[in-house]
Amino acid sequence: MPSCPLCGSKKLWKDGLRYTHNGHTQRYFCRNCGYRFSVSNKKKKSQPKEEFFNLFIESLECQVGDEKRACVSLAETKNLAAEPQKEKWAAGATETSADIRSKLVEFAWWLKKQGYKDTTITSKVKLLKILAKRGADLLNPESVKEVIARQEWSEGRKENAVDAFTSFLVFIGGNWDPPKYKRIDKLPFIPTEEELDALIAGSGKKMAAFLQLLKETGIRAGEAWNLKWTDLDMQSQTIRVTPEKGSEPRILRISAKCLSMIQSLPRKGNLIFGGYPI
Repeated sequence: MPSCPLCGSKKLWKDGLRYTHNGHTQRYFCRNCGYRFSVSNKKKKSQPKEEFFNLFIESLECQVGDEKRACVSLAETKNLAAEPQKEKWAAGATETSADIRSKLVEFAWWLKKQGYKDTTITSKVKLLKILAKRGADLLNPESVKEVIARQEWSEGRKENAVDAFTSFLVFIGGNWDPPKYKRIDKLPFIPTEEELDALIAGSGKKMAAFLQLLKETGIRAGEAWNLKWTDLDMQSQTIRVTPEKGSEPRILRISAKCLSMIQSLPRKGNLIFGGYPI
């Protein structure tokens, strides 16, 4: 039985087969850290771009499709791009799965070299894959325009798709006249404190601590997800927040209740929440 390449645990479940042109390999799911991986019998020389994907072990939340959300790591982006296309591709799709896999891997590596954040890279790659699967020729801007226009997406999501393809064109040296989409500002839904407390009470230990921290401090979910145990000061009951998306670093006080909930969590790494599935 192999061990998890991230945490070294041997507590694994078999997670189906991954089919390639050379046959198939067994996929595994780590019960300790939640990482999915496959084991190949062939040894190949590691390439810089492949090493790049293996550097990222933190889980990222990204939108997939219209409404679904999945928690994946950027280390799996290469694996996701390399998965065989079992679903039917939309009529008019001219790119093969091999073409898309190669382009997306190269594009993600280029974005990393340009200094983009991990979440941004994952989001752009996902959107391009969705567009290609739904019939867009990634080398034909007019085809991409048509596919984006057909989607029953919000204006904000269409704007994100245009931005992702614009970055892709910069990568391949192309240009286009991008369609004009502008997200519509809406007033957010604000639950009552009683509703928040009920949600927290009905959650598991880790999720409850995560939500209690967000409720008390108002920090971003990504900022909470990246908190380290060293950021927690138990004597002063404070947390030190590393900024995300242009915000400022800050130190925030938390209640004794929140501190107790965090302290009850298992220490499975440097991160308080991000070291294993929430």
